[in-house]
Amino acid sequence: MTTQHTRPNFLSVDFNDCRSMKVVCIPHCELNQNARVAGAAEAPAAVTGLVGGLMERGIGIVQMPCPELVVLGLDRAHFQIRSGLDSRPARRLLRRLACQVVYQIEQYRKCGVRVLGVFGKNGSPACGVEMTWKDEYGPGTGAFTEELQAELAKRGLDVPVTGLVDRDPDAALAIVDQWSA
Repeated sequence: MTTQHTRPNFLSVDFNDCRSMKVVCIPHCELNQNARVAGAAEAPAAVTGLVGGLMERGIGIVQMPCPELVVLGLDRAHFQIRSGLDSRPARRLLRRLACQVVYQIEQYRKCGVRVLGVFGKNGSPACGVEMTWKDEYGPGTGAFTEELQAELAKRGLDVPVTGLVDRDPDAALAIVDQWSA
């Protein structure tokens, strides 16, 4: 005789409180510029235009890990960052980080929270979406974003992923407004 175990039905959770039931995933450095590579910070602490705009809209913020910091450390200005992220051990670690982010997305969705989208950081060798840095700045996808998009596809999750830049939080917020509609 086999015993069948059942999981609790999280879909019946009623969050009868004041939460908005909407979140956006953003790069770690949007909330913590101290994680950026030396010379790249564009704000003293956080990108307040983006963070404030999300808060004003009642949208929760999921801070993704900083893949460059996790893989290469904070003192990484002397590295060829992209080649460091493309090594086999680094890719395994990036894949694990991507799995953690996708797991969170699944958990939010299972409980009825709308995951509006995921922002990457254009120009980043790790988090770029439309633009990245390999040997030079140009079109392409960062190493972490590649792993994240692969994991989303593997699990059949349709979540928009787009890039942002710190100096234009209004453009990112316009995208959020489209996602929210």
